[in-house]
Amino acid sequence: MYTLTMRGAMLVRERDLGDHEDSGPRPLPAPDRLLRWGRPILLPLSSAMRVVTTEKVLALSYDDGPHPEHTGEILAELAARGIRATFFVLTDAAERHPDLVRAMVAAGHEIGLHGVDHTMLTQVRWWQAARAVLTGRRRLERITGRRVRLYRPTYGAQGLAQFLAARLAGMEVAYWTVWARDWEDAPAPEVAARAVRASHPGAVILLHDVTEDTMDGARAAGSPAALPTFSRGEVTALVLDGLLAEGYRVDTVGHLLATHPVVRAVTTHRPWRALRR
Repeated sequence: MYTLTMRGAMLVRERDLGDHEDSGPRPLPAPDRLLRWGRPILLPLSSAMRVVTTEKVLALSYDDGPHPEHTGEILAELAARGIRATFFVLTDAAERHPDLVRAMVAAGHEIGLHGVDHTMLTQVRWWQAARAVLTGRRRLERITGRRVRLYRPTYGAQGLAQFLAARLAGMEVAYWTVWARDWEDAPAPEVAARAVRASHPGAVILLHDVTEDTMDGARAAGSPAALPTFSRGEVTALVLDGLLAEGYRVDTVGHLLATHPVVRAVTTHRPWRALRR
């Protein structure tokens, strides 16, 4: 079980972690003077990004679920390979599909909080953001029957109120360093290849059961064709097979953070759309 700790953590600038689709080496820089001097203040305000290791191990995570169709396909592919992953779920969706969440827990997967819904909490009042984190966690724990120890902000957009609420509730704020850009429609092999190509020792990979912002945008535009049409299960299978072929061991986010020195960065308001290449 992951326990929130700063011991042995490496503090870096977020920009030094590389592009999320970068296929080149991902060397970690030596902390500069500002980070060394500011460490006592900045470290408690930082979020987990990846870990320090030369071992070919990384974590696989999913956001925005559970989804009544896609999540089952993903779980089947993970089970076929004996892989455990971390699911950052939306509480409203979890309450609509509690059996899926309990199936994740029964299969040994880790459950983290992504939000009550997919609202960007940097766009609401501070007390609303804090309340959403605290009530979302409490409601999710009623479904899982277990402590929820990880939190990932929707869109990756983080304000001080939600960060402090998560930390006061004993949750680690966990980001990612690799993604597949699976909110865009493309052939499954192309989507999976982005994640495999950018993977590196100690990485955290971001995938999705379903992408809520894409769904909302498509509805607003009246264009169902804007939704991704590939199979989420197929993408999972291709990502896992690609990683295993390259000699990677795939872990949960919590276990990866518990067994290696954590690379941390101070993250603030970073709208997800702005990060797309």
